[in-house]
This record gives sequence, structure tokens and C-alpha cells, in this order.
Amino acid sequence: MRLLQGILAIMLLLAPLSGCIGIGNGGVLFGDESEEEPLRLNHIQMEGTHNSYHIEPIVSPTREYMYTHEPLDVQASELGVRQFEIDVWWDVREGLRVYHNQYDSGTTCPTFQNCLETLLTWSEANEQHHPLMIWIEPKDWPEQAVDLTTTVELSGILEDIENEIAEFWPRNRTITPDDVRGEWPTLNEGVINDGWPLLEESRGKVIFVLLASGGMRDLYLDEHPGLVGSLMFTLSPEGSDEAAIFSLTDPIGSGGDISRLVNEGYIVRTRADSGGEEPDDNNTARFEAALAAGAHTISTDYPGPVDGMDYWIAIPNGTPSRCNPLTAPTWCASEDIENQVSS
Repeated sequence: MRLLQGILAIMLLLAPLSGCIGIGNGGVLFGDESEEEPLRLNHIQMEGTHNSYHIEPIVSPTREYMYTHEPLDVQASELGVRQFEIDVWWDVREGLRVYHNQYDSGTTCPTFQNCLETLLTWSEANEQHHPLMIWIEPKDWPEQAVDLTTTVELSGILEDIENEIAEFWPRNRTITPDDVRGEWPTLNEGVINDGWPLLEESRGKVIFVLLASGGMRDLYLDEHPGLVGSLMFTLSPEGSDEAAIFSLTDPIGSGGDISRLVNEGYIVRTRADSGGEEPDDNNTARFEAALAAGAHTISTDYPGPVDGMDYWIAIPNGTPSRCNPLTAPTWCASEDIENQVSS
């Protein structure tokens, strides 16, 4: 009885100190084990594809066009791709079409609706995937040539893109600027102060990004000031109210800026290769620089093996993505991000 009373006395004596020395928290005596930081969207490093719909033309005018992607759902299920890029053109007869340009028009999903439906079907069948990123680049011939946006305004392509996202992708499976802004006055303040949504609350969802700058982006912001109510994020300058996501395509020359932005809490996209130069030389220096810089999405034309070529890209030790080397908590493992290489 005296032994039992002694043990109870010691426990009562230590109880007020348990929060300091780890008792009752799964910690060890005299330890200082803090609660694990939860995983967020910016703790990921994922593989993406450039011109994700692309099929090589029968006769290519340039090396740049000489690659073919698998359909979007195959990229997601078999190649571990989690970031996609879609070029969208407005056609007076057929609405929103998807292809690169008039000399390079091969595509696995001819319309924007086709592309969205293909990815949504895969997403709904694989609901535990970490958030996809879909970069949407509106194309317009005058704008491409001389940075004019007249036909963009006349065609209403930006409004049509917004409307088709709303129609063909469920809102409850979309992470929007409003979701990240929270109670802060601006999106930028939401990113800096509260950070990105928790990963476990974001599985099965997607982030849409308007891949445009200058006049094209400004037209979208005119319709969605501060991105309030919008379905897409924009590539906006540092310090602006809308700044949240950036695209710096040269991880060697811009590696320092990529790392700085990543450490400040922004999401950054870059590219592992361009125009066939790195693949032809089997040169992975650009990819390795992208990995080290902490870019969240690393885009490639070669997400899987190609006959007659040694070069292709996969996130090292990814399942299929991995913990971001700059921002993820030290306890994070690739399987915590996602453990779904194929489906």
C-alpha cells in the first residue's frame, strides 16, 4: 500500500510538468518533442508535362515539336504526372479547342471539355491523389505576334475557359484563390500568413492556373479583381495582391530566385527540358537544378521512356511525387504525400 501511495504522489508531483518534459504527449522524459507540422500543398515536389496533350506532327518543321505524350489519364496513372499544361484556342465553330499551333496541331484531347473530362474521370477513380495542377494557356494569334488582346476580348475566350471549368469540374474538387485567401484582404496575404491548404483536406482536388502574363492576365484580372470569385490563379508580379504562384522556366539561371520564392511560401513551376536540347544530349543538369531549387512542379516533354532515347524524367524516390526538399517537414516521406504510382 505504501508503495502504491508513493507512486501516486510522484505522478501528482510530475503532472504539472508533463507538458514541459513530454509526459502524456508520447514524448520521452526530459524531451522536447514538438507536435508534427501538418503537410500542406507547398510541401510537394511533383512531375509535370509541357503541352500535355501533344502528338508529334507527321512532318515536323522543328525539333521542338518532335515528341508525343500519352493521353492525360495514362500520364497520371502510369507515369506519375500530377501537373498538366493545356493550350486553349477559341474557334468560332467548335468553341474551345486544344492544340499547339497551326503547324503542330496533334492532340490527345481535341477540346478543352475533353481534357477536363479525361482528368476528372481519373481523379474520381483515384480520390486519394494529392492535388493536381492544371496550367491553362489561352492562345490568340494577334496576341502571340504583337501582344494585342483585341480578339481575346472579342472572342471572350477567358470567360469561356472560366465557364467550362465551372461546368466540367466540380467546385468542391477545386482549390480556388478564395480558398487560399481565407479571411485576409488579399490572396498574397493569405499565402504569406496562413499558408496553403492542408494536404489531407485537399486530396482529390485540382488547382487551375492561368498561364499568361501582360495584357492577357490583366484582362482576366479586370473581370476578377483580386481574384475574388475566380476559379484560376494567375502569374502575378511579386508584391501584388494576387501573387501566389510563379513560373520560372530556367532552373539553372533562376535557381536562386526559385528557392527564395519557395522558402517565402509561394508555389513555383519550372521546366526540366525545352526544345529537345536536353533529351538529345541526355543532359539532366537542368532537371537536377530544378530538384535542388525546390520547384514544386517540374515540367518535361519526356515523362517516360522513349524508344531510341536514354533521356526521361521521374521524381527520384517519388511515389510518384515526393516531399519538397526545401519546405517539407523533416518527418515527411514520399508515401505521406501520395502512395499511388499506378492505377
